[in-house]
Amino acid sequence: MMPVNKQESDKSDLISDFLHTTQGKKLIAGTYLRVASSSDVPIITEDMLKQNQFKVSTINKNADEHQKTCLDYFYFCMSDEKLIVTLNSNTSINRLETYVNWLLNTKESGDRISFTPVVDETALSAADLKKITINNNSSIFVDSANSSNDVEGSSVISLTKNVIKKLFNDTDTLDDLIKENICSAQLVIKFSKPKNMDLEEYRRKTIGAALKPIENPESIKLQTNGKKVKGSDVLKTENIEVDEEDGAINEQEVYQKMIQKLR
Repeated sequence: MMPVNKQESDKSDLISDFLHTTQGKKLIAGTYLRVASSSDVPIITEDMLKQNQFKVSTINKNADEHQKTCLDYFYFCMSDEKLIVTLNSNTSINRLETYVNWLLNTKESGDRISFTPVVDETALSAADLKKITINNNSSIFVDSANSSNDVEGSSVISLTKNVIKKLFNDTDTLDDLIKENICSAQLVIKFSKPKNMDLEEYRRKTIGAALKPIENPESIKLQTNGKKVKGSDVLKTENIEVDEEDGAINEQEVYQKMIQKLR
């Protein structure tokens, strides 16, 4: 169990249930929980936490006093190259990323694992874009290959520093201000059709342009002719139907469908 932070020591993240396959491509599927200490709504018992694994469907069946409340949970499935999660689009993948790096102690080894959300290339056409605004805590990855090895990040913060060097003398002090989030910046990219180009030609020239993977989709805002959307709104998603049993979804079916999708 990983404490979320020292200020809220009653909150922890954990993987409560998992399975792994070794036939063909090696995969791990599991259930990720955020829990909090609670005497008012006991849900997860100490006996359950002492077990190797427990399923969401068994929560609240054996509740006793001084137990823990399940705040939320999601399912995941990962291979060496890809990850599927059942997270809402407004919840950052950073939560799972932080937990996995804590679990594997990558701070000591230096081999930090990073998850980059995939953008649905059919969700938004470059021809419809008017403006992209990128905050300084986001990166767009130059290499959109499936493999996560040797991927370069081009951060807006580096652009900010280059501009500051041209505007101010004391750049060392201003670099510190950026690091401490006192000074921040946005990169605004504007799109417009040249006056001498008809709409059909403009669409033809922009049809191959697609968004690259984005490290923090919530930090990117996209403006089209008719609406404003967040980067998370164009993430690649897919709906699946899963059977329910006594009001709870069939977790094994969730695992099986995610594993099938990754394979």
